[in-house]
Amino acid sequence: MSQYLTEELAKIGIDDEAIVEYCAGLLSDTTMDDDEKREAVTGYLEAVVDTDVTAIITKALELTSAKTADLKAAADQLLRDKLSEAHTRERAEFQRDMQAATREERHLTLDERKRREAFLKKYGYGTLEVVEKNGETEIVYRETNDTVRSEGNDNAKIVADKERASRENAKVAHQKKVEREKEL
Repeated sequence: MSQYLTEELAKIGIDDEAIVEYCAGLLSDTTMDDDEKREAVTGYLEAVVDTDVTAIITKALELTSAKTADLKAAADQLLRDKLSEAHTRERAEFQRDMQAATREERHLTLDERKRREAFLKKYGYGTLEVVEKNGETEIVYRETNDTVRSEGNDNAKIVADKERASRENAKVAHQKKVEREKEL
């Protein structure tokens, strides 16, 4: 477009390179629409020359629009290609990870095995048993030291046991106080 503008402006007597570059810059500006560009460049050139430059500017705008459209299409195609390539790479990596996860068995080292056994001994349950109590089936875990703990919430039982123990302690303390007062 710049070459076309240089040749056409030279035909009408404008050989100044600064004027050509200024006009080319205005025509390639993306912040203005085509009518604004045409009006700005035509007004500027008509102030310099008395010749009608509308046909030259219209042709230059067409070349600029075509070039811009080609660049935009190329950029869009490049973006689509990159996205497709990234998506394909991501899908292949995901499939590789899934295959590796399914066929890879975890082998513990001796140190890891000892730490695991110590952890399970301290916090884990040994075996799982299904027990029927009062006609209901309940899952019970038998710990390694053979105490039984049922799956469920024992909070209410724990609170009731603490309250009972507290009442018994208060009862014993009251009995001691009563006996001491009898002695006095």
